[in-house]
Amino acid sequence: MLHGLPMSNKLINKNKSIYFIYPGNINAKTGGYIYEKNIISYCRKNNIKIYPVALSSNYPFPNKKDLKHFLQILKDIPKKSTIVIDGLALEGMYDVFKKFKDYKVVGLIHHPLSLEFKGKAAKKFFKLEKKYLNLINNFIVTSSQTKSLLINDFKIKRHKISVVEPGIPRMKKHKYNKKNKLFFLTCGSIIDRKNYHFLLKVFKNFNNYSLNIIGDTSRDNDYYIKIKNYVKTNRLSKKINFIGKVSDSKLSKLYSQTDFYISVSKYEGFGMSLANSLIAKKPIITFYTKTIYQTLNNKGVLYFDRFNVKYLQKLILENCFNKDNCKKLKESVKKNKRYFFTPNESATKFIKILNNA
Repeated sequence: MLHGLPMSNKLINKNKSIYFIYPGNINAKTGGYIYEKNIISYCRKNNIKIYPVALSSNYPFPNKKDLKHFLQILKDIPKKSTIVIDGLALEGMYDVFKKFKDYKVVGLIHHPLSLEFKGKAAKKFFKLEKKYLNLINNFIVTSSQTKSLLINDFKIKRHKISVVEPGIPRMKKHKYNKKNKLFFLTCGSIIDRKNYHFLLKVFKNFNNYSLNIIGDTSRDNDYYIKIKNYVKTNRLSKKINFIGKVSDSKLSKLYSQTDFYISVSKYEGFGMSLANSLIAKKPIITFYTKTIYQTLNNKGVLYFDRFNVKYLQKLILENCFNKDNCKKLKESVKKNKRYFFTPNESATKFIKILNNA
C-alpha cells in the first residue's frame, strides 16, 4: 500500500486518480514545494482524487533502499494511472525509468538538475538528461524558457511540454515605516546555487543598511557554516540577519518593511520570491537570465550580468544609496503591470493539462 493511506483505501479501482510524488518535506518553504502544495490543496478542495507520496529526502541521490521503496510504491499504483513526479525525485531514478512503461508519467521540472549543481555533478546530470528524459510521456515546466531549454538541449518534442507558471499568493500589505537606513531582503535556502557568499562580499563594505536573509539553513550545513563564519570574521553580525524559516505573517511584514529585494542566485526556474517582491511593488536587483526577465520584465528591476563584486557594488551604490535614483526605482516598479497567476488559476491550468495529457 502507499505510505500514509489507510488499508481500506484499496488502490486497485482508482484508475483515474493522480499520484503526486515528491522527495523530502513538502512543508519546506521553497518555491517548488509551495507550487506543489498548491496543486494538492486545490485537488482536495475540488474533490479531485490526488494521492501525495513523499519519498526520501536523499533524492536526487537515493540509495538502494530508497529506490527499492519507490518501486514498492509503484507496484501499488494501478496501471495506466497518471503519476506526476517532481524533477528532484525524477532525476534521481533514471535507473528505474523502464518501469514507467505501463503508466502515464508527467515530469514536473522546475529546472534541470544540470543547472542546480556544478562540476562533475552538473556534467553527470546533463548526460543523464540527454539520454533518459525523452522516455517520459509529458512534462510540465514553470516557464517558457525552461520549455525551450528542454527542446533545444535535450531534444524533447515541443508537444510533450506544457508551461504552468506558479500561483503567487497575495500577501497582506503592512504600512511601510520609513527608516534612517536601507533594508534589503533576499529569500531562498542557504545553498551554493543561491550564491550567498558572493552576496556577503558585495555588502561587506556598505554602511547604513540591514540585509535580511530568509531561508532553510539545514539543506547544506557546511555551506551555512562557511557564510556564518564569513559574517563573524568580517564583523557583519549587526548588518546581516539570518532569519531561517518564517510564517506567512512574518514574511509579509518583512516584505512590507523592505526597500529592495536582491537575488544573486545563479539560476532560478521561475523566481517566486522575486514575483512576490514585484507584487509588493518593491524594487529588485537580480542576476539577468532570460527566465527571470520573462518573470519580471524591466520596470523597477536592476539587472546585473556578471558575478563581479566591484561591479555589483557600484550598481547598488549608484541606484539604491542615491536618493534620487532610489526614488525613481520605487516609482518605476509601481508601473510594472506584469500579472501573476493566483494559486487557484495556476492549479486549474495544471489539472486541465493533466486531464488532456
